[in-house]
Amino acid sequence: MAGAPTDLNVAAVVDRAIEVDDWDRVHEVFDQGFELFEPGQPLEHVRFRDDRISSRPPDRSELSRLCADGWLRRCEREICYVLDRYDLDQGERDGLRLAVHLLRRFGALSPMVESVAELQTAERSIRARKFGDTLSRLGLAVNDVGADWARLFDWIECERPTVLLFADWFALRATPGDQAEALWLSGIGTRVCDACLHFLEKQNVPDARERLQLAAATLLGVVPRLGIALAQLTTARITTDDERMVYAAITNKEPHEQLPGAIARIVDATEARGDFAGAALLREARQRVQALQR
Repeated sequence: MAGAPTDLNVAAVVDRAIEVDDWDRVHEVFDQGFELFEPGQPLEHVRFRDDRISSRPPDRSELSRLCADGWLRRCEREICYVLDRYDLDQGERDGLRLAVHLLRRFGALSPMVESVAELQTAERSIRARKFGDTLSRLGLAVNDVGADWARLFDWIECERPTVLLFADWFALRATPGDQAEALWLSGIGTRVCDACLHFLEKQNVPDARERLQLAAATLLGVVPRLGIALAQLTTARITTDDERMVYAAITNKEPHEQLPGAIARIVDATEARGDFAGAALLREARQRVQALQR
């Protein structure tokens, strides 16, 4: 991640903050880059596992727990990807470079970690309120959707609802079973929850109770192997010919010589339409597939 001649000396900014015990300039620079972590922005997917986020921002003693499983390395890798790929304005570039410096220098105690945790906590609160509003609008109680998980699996197996975006489906199918659960808890579950709640905004939705129960399961995180079941039993939401070809090749377990090129095009198309979280899932899944083929 080489700096351009006009890039800010972020190390000097942090050194100065420590020297005079005044972090206003650090926050000013950092905030410009952190805007890219908001939903709909290129780093929207840089989040912690859902089961490590509560309804309140974590205190300093909890930050290390959030950063387990190589999170700091993945975060830095995704920031560097955005720095290399996107045409950012100078403020955004300086802010992201400062974020990387803070991660390397302070690790789990970096202001970067705390800011992501606060953002994700706020997102979780919004999602929970939307779930509660939907529950009330449908005239249901928490007990109606917060139990009898076997019935949820029966519905999935019988109806095979199309709730997974192609990127989510592909990522889960390309990930070994012992790692797929962690992948589900690292963002796919919340995408399914959001999709269910968005679908339930329509009038006269069939299977509304079951779809709300699926949303509840993702919010509570109490149903093991739910993501694996969805990936194995349901079809993906396919939008392009390339996705259709890859889907057919995987489900039919047939090798296809055009598969690598098609996956690369799917990554680019997913990113181009603004699904940055989906594109990141596809990139990581493609790497796992390539590693297995070596």
